[in-house]
Amino acid sequence: MFAPANQSAFTLSLEGVPSELKVLEFCGNEAISQPYRFDLELVSEQPDLDLESLLHRQAFLGFDARGRGIHGQVYRVAQGDSGGRLTRYQISLVPQLAYLQHSSHQRIFQHKSVPQIIAQVLEAQGIQGDAFEFRLGSEYPKREYCVQFDETDLAFIQRLSAELGIHYHFQHSADGHRLVFGDDQTGFVRVDQPTDYAPGSGMVPETPVIKRFTVRLETRTTGVNLRDYDFRKPGLQLESAVHGEQLPSLEGHDYPGHFTDRPHGKHLAQRALERHRSDYRQAHGSSDQPALVSGQFLTLAGHPREEWNDLWLVTQVIHEGKQPQVLEEAVTEASDEGFRQGYRNHFVATPWDVVFRAPLPAPRPLMGGYQNAVVTGPVDSEIHCDEFGRVKVQLAWDRLGEYNDHSSCWLRVTSGWAHEHYGAAMIPRVGMEVLVGFVNGDADLPVVVGCLANAATPLPLDLPADKTRSILRSQSSPGGGGYNELRIEDRKDAEEIYLRAQRDWTQHVLHDQRLQVGNLRRVEVGGEEQHIIHGNHSLQAGQQVSFSAGQQVVVEAGASVTLQAGGQWINISGAGIFCSTPIQIGGAPKTVSTSSLAGPQTRLVPLSVAQIFSLKRSAPFCEECERCKEGVCNNLQHSGPLLAGGSR
Repeated sequence: MFAPANQSAFTLSLEGVPSELKVLEFCGNEAISQPYRFDLELVSEQPDLDLESLLHRQAFLGFDARGRGIHGQVYRVAQGDSGGRLTRYQISLVPQLAYLQHSSHQRIFQHKSVPQIIAQVLEAQGIQGDAFEFRLGSEYPKREYCVQFDETDLAFIQRLSAELGIHYHFQHSADGHRLVFGDDQTGFVRVDQPTDYAPGSGMVPETPVIKRFTVRLETRTTGVNLRDYDFRKPGLQLESAVHGEQLPSLEGHDYPGHFTDRPHGKHLAQRALERHRSDYRQAHGSSDQPALVSGQFLTLAGHPREEWNDLWLVTQVIHEGKQPQVLEEAVTEASDEGFRQGYRNHFVATPWDVVFRAPLPAPRPLMGGYQNAVVTGPVDSEIHCDEFGRVKVQLAWDRLGEYNDHSSCWLRVTSGWAHEHYGAAMIPRVGMEVLVGFVNGDADLPVVVGCLANAATPLPLDLPADKTRSILRSQSSPGGGGYNELRIEDRKDAEEIYLRAQRDWTQHVLHDQRLQVGNLRRVEVGGEEQHIIHGNHSLQAGQQVSFSAGQQVVVEAGASVTLQAGGQWINISGAGIFCSTPIQIGGAPKTVSTSSLAGPQTRLVPLSVAQIFSLKRSAPFCEECERCKEGVCNNLQHSGPLLAGGSR
């Protein structure tokens, strides 16, 4: 048993475990915006404690009888040497927040502010709302899109906080510790009583004192300039700058500044400058005041330099404590600069009126290379985009996305050509695999750089058999069932350009169009064909022009029609029908060559001149009248010979 004379000043209380462990010594480090860690050396009369049962238990390390101390969870436990009666154990206490360094995710947050994102991460790890709070003096806008990738939950929280100038610290009691987030000095508490400055004099003071206190000044950045770009306002120069009055002028320039409007950029620039200058004036000291913890204001008193007798914000404390009286036998003995027993600390502080901003713990993780994704959209949609042609995707690593129109933010799509109302545009469709890149390597700025074929969505070619073909084939939407296509065949002696329109094909030529065919040209129209020419129309053939109709061929002119051949002519106009020589009835028509007409042809019996004129006048005639063929038919409704000059 421990002798009553060996009453311990430092105590350890473990949740659900009797007080069998005595504190021999401890050392702990805590700082604003950092998880603390206390390593304890313990002794016990039991050589066989269940180490597994101690891990992750809540514990409180008491510094004195007034309840001051540190609360945490048992993060590490070990058993050391055993003596005749006592066995040494080592444990480490950390806040629950420190456990988040072992949890990493790749996930997306949308339309949430940074405090909301932090709260969601904490609650997902079992740190509920009663174990943390936000004491923020500023409003923080919701982020359209925020990605955690290749970061632990702890690193993610610390990065988001530091980027916006949000800090955190812990408040301790015997029952627990509370995580407090703040963005100004109002979130920090004040030590009850001033602490006197009493450098070493050889006398033991009756109350805790500050034994050493030094102040240093160090050159820091004096101005910040941030720039960014917003594609919605490409002509607007997004730039915000804040400069102090200190000399020399030392400006820090940063791009991208992660803002899309100047007021927010000004806010970020101000926070960045405060971060740079937060430790411009810094105090270092040592004391035996157990009330000192990071995130508290210390009131210094009794210093010969009067302006230092003021409030100082404690930003870091290294605690040490030893009580060898718990040993009833010597196992080992250690000495550090004569410090053998009691409590002491070393601390860092800044003036109370200098806003504390935590340094950036690490730069944003850079997204190297490209990543696979699938284009997504609402249920049953085939094409989903916004006014900028942006699409939504589900990245391959996203475990929480549901392959819908909420899977990501809108992603811009790269194009081979883009300018003011001209360029190239091809909207990736729902279900397509795409390759996603990241502007400036920033996970929050994804962009679609291209589409990829895969086993489920193969290319529209039979490869490798069609390896000489290049193709552009679309698909009718919605429902599919049709497509437009441009295909280029480069196989030697079979070169071809194939163009297919599923429905309509419109060409609009504002000036000239020239078409040159080296051999044969065929045009087949399944319905009607109409040519409207507002100017002149010339048709020229090297040998023969043939017209063939299943029933009628009608030639109509508003003023006149002239036929010329062999030096002779016939003119039909409103004044009459005129010819250069009398028309001879009889003879036989010239045989029409059909070699240039596509498809099977049927030889048509040519109409006589009389039939043609009767057809034009809608007059009755006999289709098989032999007398008309001989030119001796006496039916005046048929026709008669025309005389030169137009008389009958």
